[in-house]
Amino acid sequence: MRRGPWLTARQVDVLLAAAAIVAVGTGLASWAVGSGWSRWLTVTHAVAGLSLLAMAPAKLRGSVRTGLKRRRATRWLSMLLGALVVATVGLGVLHATGLWHGVGYWSALWTHVLLVALVAPLLVWHIVSRPGRPGIADLNRRAFVGGGIALAAAGAAYWIQQLVVGDNRRFTGSHEIGSFNPAEMPTTMWLNDRSPRVAASDWELTVAGEPVPLQTLHDRAAPLTADLDCTGGWWSRQSWDAVPLAELLGDTDAPTLEITSLTGYSRLFPARDAANLYLAVGYGGEPLRRGHGAPVRLVAPGRRGFWWVKWVTRVDAVSRPWWLQLPFPAE
Repeated sequence: MRRGPWLTARQVDVLLAAAAIVAVGTGLASWAVGSGWSRWLTVTHAVAGLSLLAMAPAKLRGSVRTGLKRRRATRWLSMLLGALVVATVGLGVLHATGLWHGVGYWSALWTHVLLVALVAPLLVWHIVSRPGRPGIADLNRRAFVGGGIALAAAGAAYWIQQLVVGDNRRFTGSHEIGSFNPAEMPTTMWLNDRSPRVAASDWELTVAGEPVPLQTLHDRAAPLTADLDCTGGWWSRQSWDAVPLAELLGDTDAPTLEITSLTGYSRLFPARDAANLYLAVGYGGEPLRRGHGAPVRLVAPGRRGFWWVKWVTRVDAVSRPWWLQLPFPAE
């Protein structure tokens, strides 16, 4: 077994696998959470990802060089895995620093997530297919010292990155775009959702089974400042013209609210959160644009953008638990 200055090849593999698992887990969690403690998930995700780069030289000196000499038929898959990991971390750095936002609809962050989906199965194959698979026994004192050095290097890199970025990033890692300027706020959709073309005069909205005219919302709407934080990697603060959902619901014993778009997209919310959910018909004193959810959309402060249902047509009180849904919508 080849030994480097600090770690064996198997110890490097254990540390790399641990860093990759932490990076994926905290990345998905930070993508979903819009509250303040997401900051620690974002920091942990960044440090775990950067530690992959910090340990790359040890990986190259050890098992990579040995594997290339053996000329296994699968060495090209292993090289593809390495290239994808480097590209994934690199895209994360480009997004974090704001040096590159992506091409068209696909932001640097979305491409980063897409590559993770490709890396995950290759990583599992790479670990399982090794003849001498790493194990817990490889985590001795030397492994912890080497891992600590990698973490320290990753932490220093993250600190430098934050100095470069400044205050533009929100605690979720998103960059500010178009605050209090709706015309500059991006228009994005979740996966295959599409913007419907229905005139406001033909729009039908029901709340708890009762029809609610859009004019009623316009008459009752009041300014509400809230941050829309998109999973595409941007956030925007707007003054939304909105009505608290609690004012429209009345009394309900149901534990859950289901808010549904004209497109069929829907999310479940705890009924107790009704006082912090709003139906918006405009922003900054002007009507919503179609791409931003016109004529009526949900505003859900403290939640990520995929919770902010656009083109709302129904708000229903339902009996099933609010958490009985996919963490991220599949439609």
